[in-house]
Amino acid sequence: MKKTILISIGTLVLFCLSAKAQEDISISKLEFSGFIDLYYGYDFNKPMEQKRLPFLYNHTRHNTPTVNLASIKGTYTSKRFRANLALQQGTYVEDNLERETEALEWIQEANLGVALSAKEQIWLDVGVFPAHTGFESAISSQNPTLSRSLVAEGSPYFLTGGRLSWMGTEKWILALYIVNGWQLIEGIEGNSSPSFGSQIVFSPNQNIALNWNTFIGPSGPDENRQMRYFSNLFANLTLSDQWNMIIGFDSGLQKPGLGETENKTWFGGAWITQYIINEKWQTAARAEFYNDPAGVNAINQIGDGLKASGFSLNLDRNLGSGFLIRVEGRYLVGPENQFMKEEVLKKDNFYFLSSVSWTWN
Repeated sequence: MKKTILISIGTLVLFCLSAKAQEDISISKLEFSGFIDLYYGYDFNKPMEQKRLPFLYNHTRHNTPTVNLASIKGTYTSKRFRANLALQQGTYVEDNLERETEALEWIQEANLGVALSAKEQIWLDVGVFPAHTGFESAISSQNPTLSRSLVAEGSPYFLTGGRLSWMGTEKWILALYIVNGWQLIEGIEGNSSPSFGSQIVFSPNQNIALNWNTFIGPSGPDENRQMRYFSNLFANLTLSDQWNMIIGFDSGLQKPGLGETENKTWFGGAWITQYIINEKWQTAARAEFYNDPAGVNAINQIGDGLKASGFSLNLDRNLGSGFLIRVEGRYLVGPENQFMKEEVLKKDNFYFLSSVSWTWN
């Protein structure tokens, strides 16, 4: 597979610019952090294989204790320079990075950044970094729900390329992206065009954050280029000291490929409400839907595009010292039979999930 030249050029630019940061070495800082998520889940449809559903990438194993994600991260910061390197393993890695080589599967983050302005308002970052799309992280303890929403699983968790960001005021954050493609470390074989993205975050006050993110790029080689257009819109709302809410909506369109005549479209949404009972206990409920009839991002158990809605409820117990215990029940249902239960197709699926995670920072 051909390597993209984007990373190489950007890295050279960053190293040249980072020479300016040497004058600030006296305030530099190197920090390490880690995370591990051990889980056990039971699918009441009793799948024949340990991996449950093809459209999920987190907590996917049935009736066997295992690790969803284990990662360790090093972060270096100085006045005008920053760098991150994070390594990872777990079933999330096996499922979500199966297109990458075994060596690249280890990479969760690997990026360098330099401030292009003296006031550190404009940053240029190059490498592998978390995607701007979506309101859920690969780190489960950072999310109000234990499992990821369908819209999160149907959008990128990471991107590889360059990011130019501006944080000029407390209310606005803007960013532009040029990347290899839709959740790829290595580029698409036979493709000569980069992909692009944008991010706009508006926070009128400390309780409201409105996010609009986009992605535009090819999903195949030049000879069968299928342009993909994606929009991700969500709001983070702090309603009180105890209540938080997230409302999100995704939509996308992919142009026809060889032998095709029609556009492929998909859309989905999620509504999450979190209630913080006290410093040790919290709970969250989620309602969601996803409609991808052409199977661009989500394929069901019979090989058709996913059409499903669902509800989940979780309860969390904070043990202190970075330890978190979580349990969740999740119910998914579709308009037609698409979930396999003991070799019989059913319209619905119920999954019980439990997790013990530890965050070190």
